[in-house]
Amino acid sequence: MDFLTLDWGGVALAIVFAVLFFGLGLGLSYFFLLAMLVFLVLSAIVTYIDLHYKKRLGIGQDPRGVKNVLANGLPPLIMAFLFYYFSKTGNGTLALLTVIGFLASVAAITADKFNSEIGVLSRDKPSMIFTMKKVKKGTSGAISLLGTAAGLIGALMIALMAVLIAMRLSLFHSAYPFGIERAVGAITIAGFAGSFVDSLLGYYEEQGIGNKYTSNFLCGMFAGFAAMLIFIIL
Repeated sequence: MDFLTLDWGGVALAIVFAVLFFGLGLGLSYFFLLAMLVFLVLSAIVTYIDLHYKKRLGIGQDPRGVKNVLANGLPPLIMAFLFYYFSKTGNGTLALLTVIGFLASVAAITADKFNSEIGVLSRDKPSMIFTMKKVKKGTSGAISLLGTAAGLIGALMIALMAVLIAMRLSLFHSAYPFGIERAVGAITIAGFAGSFVDSLLGYYEEQGIGNKYTSNFLCGMFAGFAAMLIFIIL
């Protein structure tokens, strides 16, 4: 259970979420579950990279609980609900867009996890996103070159899962006039941008406004709707 970095409360809620994803996913139920599982596994992997060093810095991660599951899981779940609604009402175009939004929200929380867990391993101190002042590692709102690059890779890894949908149902060719390449691009850009939104909100966390849970939630929601817009514009 430690491998998945969730405590028992987090595991219980994650199971509830899995049931909801399965029920809302219709023909894409297994895909929705797979995307969330990939996020969970990737998060665990980057969390445990050089964990002893992180703990020496005082930023080692304890098992994540209900609040973490809610903050990271609600944005994709909202997108899954919208997919269900639009599918049931016969609006294939909007249903497709919400699938892109779903993947982008997962890409954003994955990018944010890569950013923070790998960025802290940078040799140099990170810089505060607004002031660019050097701060200690683990400070909310701080960014580093290594963390930024890792976040982009994390977003791209999730975005590439869109290929599975194209192979499975050919959605990107039959239900909307844009190809899979643009979908992957929109998801990557929005997911990467979402991680920056999290960093921006992290700056305000340091000022006593909001917390990591609200930042994670807004990061995912921003990316989901941004990806839909970007996909339409491209």
